[in-house]
Amino acid sequence: MNTVETENVKIDNKELEVEPKLEVEKSVEEPKNNKRSEAEALIETSKELVEKASLTIEETKANVLKAAEAFDETKRNFKNVIFKKSEALLEKLGFDYVTKEEAEAFELSLGDMNEKKFAVKNLTSGKFTGFLLALFVALLTLVTWSYFAIKNLGININELNVEKATNSVNPMLTWVATDVVPAGGNLVVGGLVVGFSALIVAWIVYAIRVALKKSKNLRVAQETLEASTEFCMAQEDSQQKMKELEKHLLESTTELKNLEIILKEQSAVLTRIDYVEGAFDEEKEYHPSSKKVMRETEKIMRAGEELFSTPMTEEDSVNMQSIEALAVAKEIYSEYLSRIYD
Repeated sequence: MNTVETENVKIDNKELEVEPKLEVEKSVEEPKNNKRSEAEALIETSKELVEKASLTIEETKANVLKAAEAFDETKRNFKNVIFKKSEALLEKLGFDYVTKEEAEAFELSLGDMNEKKFAVKNLTSGKFTGFLLALFVALLTLVTWSYFAIKNLGININELNVEKATNSVNPMLTWVATDVVPAGGNLVVGGLVVGFSALIVAWIVYAIRVALKKSKNLRVAQETLEASTEFCMAQEDSQQKMKELEKHLLESTTELKNLEIILKEQSAVLTRIDYVEGAFDEEKEYHPSSKKVMRETEKIMRAGEELFSTPMTEEDSVNMQSIEALAVAKEIYSEYLSRIYD
């Protein structure tokens, strides 16, 4: 499984803009009599579908990575600057803030759905294998002619050698032109009968092989198109999940920046409290409004910490806990603004 890592970010690689059904309908609307041409057209359609689906997934994956990196940068700025400053001010004022355990990183994982590969194989015409098979059958035909000729001529096969075989060619052809076809023992006729019979048998075998291959190719091409369509639909579902994650990351980045802004204002008020009322001691009793500011600061910090530390995904989908953390952050920011502007 491919993994892309940024600081505190881990992404395990996952609405395709493809319409496989339309492509299939197009192929059906334009039938071709030539099985080979039709099969090649179906394979080409399959390749286009798979290529388009793969490219779209890669683009979506890149967008998710970009959004994740932006969120990670915002998180680090939030955590290492204003969050730490606010935490230190609260501690100075005697307000203990308990940091969430193991809140160093958020995780993104969409499983291995987009890792699936679909290879569309090229079709072969069957001509080469047909040629080899035809050649073998032609030789077998010649051997068969030779066997029957030798048997009818009374030649002992066990005593046959290269010299005797060469010298037996003419008698064999003469036998063919005499006993097989009534040609008066004409060698040329005998040779033509043997040669044409071998060629005819070879051509029949070759033609059958190519015809069967065309039928098989068409069946394979149709099955490939169905499989590639299913692949694209699965990739579409995968891409939709990635788009939902991208949207969630972008919204989370925005809300974390919003919390950063209001936390900076809270930090300024805490600084004023520290300056006016002084640091905490056992005799210290802060003004009720000051205590309220501390509680509000804690609330903002907790919302930010939940947002940047909660795993973004679970079981190949956006994590509901992360969605809830985002909703809380939006609510706190909206409530803060309403107190100021309403």
